Amino acid sequence: MAEHRLPKRGLVLAGTALVLAMAVAGLGGARAFTTPPLSGLPKGPVLAHAIERGKLVVGVRRYPRPAPPEAPTPPEPDGFDATLARQLAASLGVPLELVGLDPAAQEAALREGRVDLLVAGVPARSTHGIAAAPGSYDIGRGLLVSLRRGKVQEPSALRGASVCVGEGSGYAAAVSQRYGAQPRSYPSSVHAASAFMAGECAALAEDAQVLERLMRSEEWRFYKPLAGDLRPPSDAAIRLPEGDAMSRDYLAAALRQWRADGTLDKARGARAGNLQFEITLLKDGFVCHS
Repeated sequence: MAEHRLPKRGLVLAGTALVLAMAVAGLGGARAFTTPPLSGLPKGPVLAHAIERGKLVVGVRRYPRPAPPEAPTPPEPDGFDATLARQLAASLGVPLELVGLDPAAQEAALREGRVDLLVAGVPARSTHGIAAAPGSYDIGRGLLVSLRRGKVQEPSALRGASVCVGEGSGYAAAVSQRYGAQPRSYPSSVHAASAFMAGECAALAEDAQVLERLMRSEEWRFYKPLAGDLRPPSDAAIRLPEGDAMSRDYLAAALRQWRADGTLDKARGARAGNLQFEITLLKDGFVCHS
């Protein structure tokens, strides 16, 4: 079998190209390495006050976990929100205090200074006096599921139909805008799944990673995917008081870093696992207390 050899000139050019490629790669690596860490970025009044106080106070969603009917549990902070809040506190080098808040109390707590920030999903409405850091921390695609032999067999049948969603879910606006459906909000994604399984809604909208895991279980054989690639039209943004552009920019930089280094993907995967476990408890007789 004949060998194919490059002429000397070809070898020189190939070697030069290789050296240039390595140099470019090294330059890119050097740039990535020299990107200033979050700790080196300036902090505005909100974050500076938290550092001076020695504690970051973050408002998050809360809900009671599935429990036996005779032994309800008190509401606890949402695990996904808490994970991101811990990342923020760690970047500032201070301890974290979580404050679980019902939807109606979240923005008042921020305006009144009872919390420094809100990490609580997509706000139901925008209000004066509250700003949002650019970028979303809810980056997963959504999925809609329905009863396999129910009334809704095609996405077109969703117009006017009720769709269960968890509090702060960006998929609420998505199903309304895309399909003309009526989103029905529940205290958490677990509550939404429980309500859907009880027949309170024609469909359930949730992170595809969560629903795809559930659809592999025997208990979910009665349900089917209805529509995929659901994208939230609104950002699940970190909210802070208006007028602090420096803190807002810091939070935006944190979101960019977490997206680049896989922090958000890991948090989303952990959330999917936690929700799968909590929803699976429902088949054992546990209920979602409101």
